[in-house]
Amino acid sequence: MSLLTQSGLLHANLLQMLYESEINFELSCFWDAGFIWKLGDYANGYLAEGNASSIEDAIRQLTDAALARLPESEFAKQITARRATRN
Repeated sequence: MSLLTQSGLLHANLLQMLYESEINFELSCFWDAGFIWKLGDYANGYLAEGNASSIEDAIRQLTDAALARLPESEFAKQITARRATRN
């Protein structure tokens, strides 16, 4: 498992960036059933959700969902700029 994402960030940094951009999300797991991620929250509704067999994949899917659903967010702007400088 790689600690770095395609953008060169630690997965934990992506979660922190979502939080700092005031984007609500949930991550949960259940033994041997994988990881469940949700973009949004129970009070305001969910924009996307999914499941993955690894935490790496769950965070990647959550990040992709945030970029697709919230393209004008500070998070999306930061990730887009970072990806552009790496290419």
